[in-house]
Amino acid sequence: MPPRAATYQTKELSKSTWADLEKLFTRPGIGDAWWCWCTFHHTDNFSNEDHRPKTRAEWAVKNRRRKKGLVERNESQGIIVYVAEAQPVGWCQYGSTEELPRMDHNRNYRRLKLESEGPKLWRITCFVVDKDYRRRGVATAALNGAIDAIRKQGGGVVEAFPVSRTDQGPGYMYTGRVSTFKKAGFRIVGTLATGRTGTVAMRRTVDSSL
Repeated sequence: MPPRAATYQTKELSKSTWADLEKLFTRPGIGDAWWCWCTFHHTDNFSNEDHRPKTRAEWAVKNRRRKKGLVERNESQGIIVYVAEAQPVGWCQYGSTEELPRMDHNRNYRRLKLESEGPKLWRITCFVVDKDYRRRGVATAALNGAIDAIRKQGGGVVEAFPVSRTDQGPGYMYTGRVSTFKKAGFRIVGTLATGRTGTVAMRRTVDSSL
């Protein structure tokens, strides 16, 4: 097991760091990332796709290829977290609403949606943490990296959709924990789901560093 206290470094997802994301997402025990590749929030509606894969193994091939294409076109953003010897152990996906439009189709979210005119709207949608590094501050390091990256790009309003229930296992917590976002200055603005996850919408404003 890794030590409780670890020093983390972060890098932006890019063509040069894509191989590190592949290394993390193909590691055993990584959760649904191995087949989803954090493409869910990039898509408006999967049901309209032709020739939909029938198995998760088929989805893995399709989504990996799609994610790589998005990275090559600079249409996917995120933070990769590393420990010693440049080992990737965590990931946080962020992006503009244009890059991550999925939540716009959630009925409960539409009641909370901000007006289109105003500060730029960003979303933080996904976390992935190596199973050997969970509960060791990796998600916090990734979130802080995402906030810093958004600040450098001009800032704006940042949305997140974490879960309030933490008794369902890591597979249901890929959007993060409410407690993690509260520590980063986010506040709850509404409820999106009351069932197994207790998903809420949270927001904070990130000022530009310019």
